[in-house]
Amino acid sequence: MTQRLYYDDVYMKEFDAAVLDCRQADGCWEIIPDCSAFFPEGGGQNGDRGKLSDIKTGVTAEVLDTRECGDDVILVCSAPIEKGSKVHGVLDWEYRFDRMQNHSGEHIVSGLIHTRFGYNNVGFHMSSDRMTIDLDGEITEDELLDIEKRANEIVWENTAIRTDTYTEEEAESIEFRSKKELHGEIRVVSIPGSDVCACCGTHVSRTGEIGSIRIISHERFRGGIRMELMCGRWAYEYMTQLFRQNHEVSTLLSSKMPQIAPAVRKLMEDQNQLKGRIIGFYYDQIERKADELAQKGDVLIFADNYTPVLVQKLTARVMEKTSFKVFSFAGNDEEGYKYAVGQTDGDLKEFVKDMNSQLSGRGGGRPFFLQGSVSSYRESIVKYFSEKVDGIIIDTV
Repeated sequence: MTQRLYYDDVYMKEFDAAVLDCRQADGCWEIIPDCSAFFPEGGGQNGDRGKLSDIKTGVTAEVLDTRECGDDVILVCSAPIEKGSKVHGVLDWEYRFDRMQNHSGEHIVSGLIHTRFGYNNVGFHMSSDRMTIDLDGEITEDELLDIEKRANEIVWENTAIRTDTYTEEEAESIEFRSKKELHGEIRVVSIPGSDVCACCGTHVSRTGEIGSIRIISHERFRGGIRMELMCGRWAYEYMTQLFRQNHEVSTLLSSKMPQIAPAVRKLMEDQNQLKGRIIGFYYDQIERKADELAQKGDVLIFADNYTPVLVQKLTARVMEKTSFKVFSFAGNDEEGYKYAVGQTDGDLKEFVKDMNSQLSGRGGGRPFFLQGSVSSYRESIVKYFSEKVDGIIIDTV
């Protein structure tokens, strides 16, 4: 049985213990100490990490994870330490405190939502830099902003977070949130103004230690919503990253940071107008090329700067002006070429099949109009058509 030191003092960073057992499992070593400040995974909170050292020999093992099995706390370590040894444990405190901040912040947000809307937190998960909360009801963007604002107000109030332990009988008279039916000793975390919830995790002592609470995103999920949340250092680093990016964008746009959105909208409007003019230029070019090639014979056209859609339009427009075969290619020797080929009332399937075979291509379509791509050099394409199509005209746009 392992004594849980993290419940006696949540801020304990180092401790001494005796090894009750050490066994190999899945390429690691499971060490069971007689007491532990390492918190095991539970309630959506990750197990602690750190180091464990044999006080006598100095042998040190990395604590990769912490788990719970019945009354035992299991330290998943990188190396063995002999049973009966006296050890010194040191927590990766930044890792633990990040999770304390975020777990406490999650309680505030979930409690506020439960009080206001009656929705339950039905899923909670922490990753390396954020957490997700699944709710069994939908909340609008504006409502979430209100929840976030109130959650941060509770942080600023710096109220004490209390943890009480009850028996099953005592807990019957206490109103608190819980995801499941509980038995035995029940720990209840209370945050004035926001939440009372059964929880086995570790929490900060006052709300001010949580730091900023930010709801990063939300989406519909299984009849409710899933939202991403960051608190404390995670939120600070995320917002710092956004600030740097916004500052860089504002510099590129020659705009003050609060005016970035209008500046981007103006840039997009200008870009769309420019795209329209460019497309108009391509269409005019296609029209001129179709008139130029009308009824002159079979033609191979290279349109280096054309998109696949424009290549199709070029082929189709030339086909409207001639009864001959039209072969259009766009691309380069490094990335390959996209093609569109056609002939009014023609059947080019067998030709294209052979072309794909000889030029490392693939594609298909209707007999009179096919499209695809080839991985060949331009020189090889010209050579193939020169040999296969008598008198073919080679042109460019």
